[in-house]
Amino acid sequence: MRDVVVCVNGRVRRSRPALAAEPLGADSRQTDEAFELRRDLPGPLPLYYRVGPGRLEWSGDLADFRQDAPLPPPDPGALLAMALGAAPAPDSTPVPGVHRLAAGVTVRLDRFGVRVSRHRPETTTTRRAPVHAMSEVLASAPGPYAIAYSGGLSSAFLAVSALRAGHRPPLVHADFGTRSGTAPALIPGLRCERVPLDLLGLLDHHRITGEEPVPPLPDTEVPRLLAEHLAAHIGLPLMSGGLLDPLTSARLPDARPGYRGWRLLTCEPFHVSGVLGSLSQARALFDKGVVHDPDRVAADLPDSQPVSAPPPPSPTGADRVPGLTDRGREAFDAARRGSLAVWREHLESLPPVLGRADAALAEHGHGGAQLPALDPRVLASVGALPPHRLGRIRGGRFQSHVPLRTAVAAHRVTGVRKSTPRHWLRLAAAEHLHRERPKVIAEWERESALADLGLIDPAVLVGILRDGRDLSAQALVLLRMVWLDRWLRG
Repeated sequence: MRDVVVCVNGRVRRSRPALAAEPLGADSRQTDEAFELRRDLPGPLPLYYRVGPGRLEWSGDLADFRQDAPLPPPDPGALLAMALGAAPAPDSTPVPGVHRLAAGVTVRLDRFGVRVSRHRPETTTTRRAPVHAMSEVLASAPGPYAIAYSGGLSSAFLAVSALRAGHRPPLVHADFGTRSGTAPALIPGLRCERVPLDLLGLLDHHRITGEEPVPPLPDTEVPRLLAEHLAAHIGLPLMSGGLLDPLTSARLPDARPGYRGWRLLTCEPFHVSGVLGSLSQARALFDKGVVHDPDRVAADLPDSQPVSAPPPPSPTGADRVPGLTDRGREAFDAARRGSLAVWREHLESLPPVLGRADAALAEHGHGGAQLPALDPRVLASVGALPPHRLGRIRGGRFQSHVPLRTAVAAHRVTGVRKSTPRHWLRLAAAEHLHRERPKVIAEWERESALADLGLIDPAVLVGILRDGRDLSAQALVLLRMVWLDRWLRG
């Protein structure tokens, strides 16, 4: 059911029963002369709207706008951007004329018509440390809960925050068998229950029907299914440490280099190629914000590209999507440039902590669990920290996520996993494709919807699968393409 708001002769009228925007993470304000929808903070629940002459329709369910009409074919470039794992524009939906209400956006209807505008949300200031803010959030939980515990830094921080709140929630850990590697770090005072799960079964693309309004992707679908299994097993609402990683991340130039930059002498990644010869060179790069980037190549550097060097990588990331045809590259570049421009404008209009939260939520989804990291108290505590409080140089290494590390170390938790977010998903994608590649090769050699659109050369993808040497590095991109092709073919 959608709410319809119209303005007739300068008076606002709404359909009955009227919807409430607050459960969807937004605010609605109504007077006799105007109606306004506004979202200040990122949230996992979407709110969609459509505008017309003197008319505003909105709902939390995209299906309310479809009216049984078939959706138009998806934009080819947007499909290829999904294969790269890029988040769609913050206000986009697959239904023409329907937009998603993004953080920092206000929609107002009055006698002058409908206006969509940006506003910079006001963020509260606090001196409370993130661990204290998180403890307060968990202490206010309406009832018992469990914590999705991967053994990583974010979930360990959530666990010690619960202990500070005086809670003893069960930890539920998805046990993937031999793929799990070492056992997750123990949290003194909390019980960890391991739940056996078949991760590779969750990656099977044959579950896709093609009736989904948007193409499902393993990045969001697999964590959602995992959360469903864990919550069903434990019988409690599930809390996740998701989004804590991007919220508290820092770059090396954010760290304090020490008196006269002495810490730079001990820090590993202060070069782009070769080894720096002096501290002054390191400080010069530091001032420019240049640090080591494993994806950076010499061709990126001004005045350093040999005559015989290949062309520099595409600024849109097209080089990371294998098998693109000329038409596919053109569509991909156009879609990515447009989306990046929208994202840049959107993020510049938000306070940094809200921008990081919104971008991470769009990229990774909510994972099917509750995300206390999105609580205003946690956002305020992280947003109040200067960048140098998020990253530091210790023992010759740069450390990010300092507030999480500090809280976990205070509880004497050791052995926390340091892998990057979704590292487990990339490994699983590689193993799944190695196991299923004869079937995938047979499918791509028989038919491919992406190839029928002229976007990819399936022979290139089949070659990667057959060879196997580059499969691990490109497994997640390939798996997304398998899912997208299945969705297009229905």
